[in-house]
Amino acid sequence: MRKERGFTLIELMFALAVAAILVSVAVPAVQMFALNSKQTGAINDFVSSLHLARNTAITTNARVTICASSNAASCEAVSWDSGWILFRDANSNQTVDGTEVIISSVSQDNGLDIQSSQYGQFIMYRPSGRAMNANTATNTGEFTVCDPRGADYGKVVIVDLSGRPKLSNLTIGGSAPTCG
Repeated sequence: MRKERGFTLIELMFALAVAAILVSVAVPAVQMFALNSKQTGAINDFVSSLHLARNTAITTNARVTICASSNAASCEAVSWDSGWILFRDANSNQTVDGTEVIISSVSQDNGLDIQSSQYGQFIMYRPSGRAMNANTATNTGEFTVCDPRGADYGKVVIVDLSGRPKLSNLTIGGSAPTCG
């Protein structure tokens, strides 16, 4: 009499049940990891653009503007999550014109929401490295970055008086970011 090797039906069902439990635990974690990576990548792109604009303004002794743009060629009345361009703004009019050359452009299509009440359509860096917006009396501000998970996962990029950006989980006022 020969003894067969293999799994019984009960052992196979048990193995499938354990595999199903493991997959059901792993899928949400992978989705969370993907959303965190997408948000971190977009924030890094944005902060890098702010650093580049500030450094270019200081080293060239000229004003440099970052403005919202979906076409990577001109400033538009679109939200920041569409993308942005960075250019040396010789006449300080927040528009690419004449001989002004675009230094950098970033296109965004990642489902994130980037909003700012202080820097509605542009942020300009002076040769001193300080940032300015439409209201020259207040030169500090923030950008809120949200994803489909809502305000609990929102991040805030704060541009301080010196023009340097920093990342925070709270707004300038110390409250949680508002998404939606």
